[in-house]
Amino acid sequence: MRIVFRVDASLEIGSGHVMRCLALADIFQENGAKVQFICRKYKGNLISKIISKGFIVLELDDSNSSKCDHKLFHSHWLGASQKKDSEDCLSFLKQESVSWLIIDHYGIDEDWQTYLKGNYQKLMVIDDLADRRHQCDLLLDQTFGRQKIDYKNLVPETSNLILGSKYALLRPEFKTWREYSLDRRKAPSLRELLINMGGMDNQNVTKIVLEEISRCNLPKDINITIIMGALSPHLKSIKILAKNLCYRASVKVEVSNLAEIMANSDIAIGASGSSTWERCCLGLPTIQFISAENQIFLAEALSNQHIIKLANNTSELKKLLESASDWITSISSSAKSICSGQGIYKIFNKMSNLEIILNKFGKVKLENYVNSSKKNMALTLSMRNHSKVRKFMFNTQEISKESHINFIQTLAERADIRYFLVKQNQQVIGSINFSQINAHKSVEFGIYTNPFEENNNAGRILEAAASYYGFNELGVKKITLKVLASNDRAVNFYKKSGFELTNIKQINNKNIFYMEKINN
Repeated sequence: MRIVFRVDASLEIGSGHVMRCLALADIFQENGAKVQFICRKYKGNLISKIISKGFIVLELDDSNSSKCDHKLFHSHWLGASQKKDSEDCLSFLKQESVSWLIIDHYGIDEDWQTYLKGNYQKLMVIDDLADRRHQCDLLLDQTFGRQKIDYKNLVPETSNLILGSKYALLRPEFKTWREYSLDRRKAPSLRELLINMGGMDNQNVTKIVLEEISRCNLPKDINITIIMGALSPHLKSIKILAKNLCYRASVKVEVSNLAEIMANSDIAIGASGSSTWERCCLGLPTIQFISAENQIFLAEALSNQHIIKLANNTSELKKLLESASDWITSISSSAKSICSGQGIYKIFNKMSNLEIILNKFGKVKLENYVNSSKKNMALTLSMRNHSKVRKFMFNTQEISKESHINFIQTLAERADIRYFLVKQNQQVIGSINFSQINAHKSVEFGIYTNPFEENNNAGRILEAAASYYGFNELGVKKITLKVLASNDRAVNFYKKSGFELTNIKQINNKNIFYMEKINN
């Protein structure tokens, strides 16, 4: 699977678009995908950061705003007309098949997408504005309060709209630190203050905030941490200002443990950008500023629901900080409820349906359980509970409907285990599942055929689909499985399919054969 992102960072654009794309890119790369980026070489770009994470980047020349088409409010962010930008991308996309082209750019709309149609299998758009038309298969808008009506007539009826802050693209570290962060807020205090106005802070809001803090009556032992990007144009002056502040303050640059720092902070002062979801995930009560016009909708929606404290100007900061004990608990409670840090897994699974061509069996579709209709969800449960299937399971008990639904909900929030319905010509052939996924190394799988359909090739199709997915999509060297030793038919089938016996263990008084197949 090849995934290509078209996204930019600059002093004006900021770093948030690239950072959220990197979060999604990492999860794809960890699952065997070939991930690449197309970025323009603006001042303040993050191309070196993207490359440092092991991704290939097609670097486009710096912008020439006079050549932009000025169709959109943010057209100048693209640095060229949409036609010219798409032409610059064309040869790169044509190098090999693109499974998903992902666009996170306010300067791109349906014109760019139409120019390149036919050079990608599926198109995903990441947006926050709902202000322009797209020709996409999937659109993600992680804005809190966003509704489908906001995209009426802006996307095709067949587009899959994924809306809301529960889908926010956060790095896994935020999910890891969430429990710890929420637990320490049971005894709120104001000892650790975090200031993070974005990676660039081109308007130098941090300076104004620090000047206002110097006039505040805060605890003498308060510790102020200021997070900035290495490319921020005001980094040096902020370091000097922090050193001379009347409170203990330090400036940290390009931190690799942002989630840990946020989790150990008692309150934050930040911009209304993508870091909003990081703070919400950790229940970090925040005083938020609007630093760009495109942030107004989000900031006001969060403020109206008491999820943040919105400061329309820095003069409000003194009162908000000095009265923090009155509001940080309620704000933290509201914030933690809108984002759990599972967004990258939810989106990854939404994008994981796949059509493959098997040499002997033609086109086959792999439909992730997470994306199944209610009808197919019911079918998977009926298949699993059928006596012909259940008797060869390690757990022979029937699965309840409630347990089945909860299991699928759990699958949506994981990338280390995956279940697919396998279809051919609209017929459900059976089910395959993958666990212990170690991309480029090994994966364990299991299969069972649909007991309600007669298909003499069902088992062979499922095994071929599983092998294709493991060897080609995950890029593993070895596929493993476990099968009851008493299931002679299955054991012989796997041997004929190229699997060799590697071990025998006894589990719950049953002999289990461990088998593996090596990719030659």
